[in-house]
Amino acid sequence: MHFGMFWTSETNKEEPVLEIKNITISYQDRPAVKDFSMSLKEGKIASLVGESGSGKTTVIRAVLGLLAGGGKVTEGDILFEGKSLLNHTPDQWRRLRGTDISMIFQESGAMLNPIRKIGDVFVEYIRTHEDINKKEAWRKGVEMLERMRLPGGDNIMRSYPFQLSGGMRQRVGIAMAMTFQPKLLLADEPTSALDVTTQAQIVRQMMELRDEYGTSIIVVTHNLGVAAYMSDWIVVMKDGRISDSGDRDAILHENQNAYTRKLLDAVPSLGGKRYV
Repeated sequence: MHFGMFWTSETNKEEPVLEIKNITISYQDRPAVKDFSMSLKEGKIASLVGESGSGKTTVIRAVLGLLAGGGKVTEGDILFEGKSLLNHTPDQWRRLRGTDISMIFQESGAMLNPIRKIGDVFVEYIRTHEDINKKEAWRKGVEMLERMRLPGGDNIMRSYPFQLSGGMRQRVGIAMAMTFQPKLLLADEPTSALDVTTQAQIVRQMMELRDEYGTSIIVVTHNLGVAAYMSDWIVVMKDGRISDSGDRDAILHENQNAYTRKLLDAVPSLGGKRYV
């Protein structure tokens, strides 16, 4: 099993959308992630799975150039469409974030300004990346909300975040992230704050976005059940390193890794049926 790499026979000739090459990420010279590698092709979904503190979120924040607290990639490289991201200027990052690469945060409601209406924030976001007037941006926002199966997009645009349920706020976050049809979507625990029924709806919608737009997706989750349901490729992290990786079937059915087995055993059954 080759750790962290994702290739499929039918797409071998294609360049990967994202290639992470042996990166080490350090905070004040202390490594938080060590020797991490993975590669992701167009239209594929990979999950980073592991306990809290295993380095999952640090990896995707490094991809988006948003490492907090002085974190730096001290070794290796991150390539997006064959070009290194590590030397990007602030202006290059501004053009890239929210367009070619987008991110869904763990609780999208927390990212929305509680004293501003959804529409004000959404219109501002759209106009930051596209030269259109407010009316056109509003119409585009409504259209994206309705694509996320949020009926009454105009009403949602006129609402404050606290007037929406957690699932609705998360759909708003996904709608914003998908506005410019990104080539790569990074999702940080996108379902962890939601009830089980809403989790399933959000996961299905993300898979539909992949099917509709060909978007490549990396999902960070501690829930191996979610990863097993939606992913083509699973990377298991422990203490800042890759503990295990493989395609879904290999991880679920052919696996001998003790830590992965422990994570699998922790996935609950539902009505006596196990989904991993």
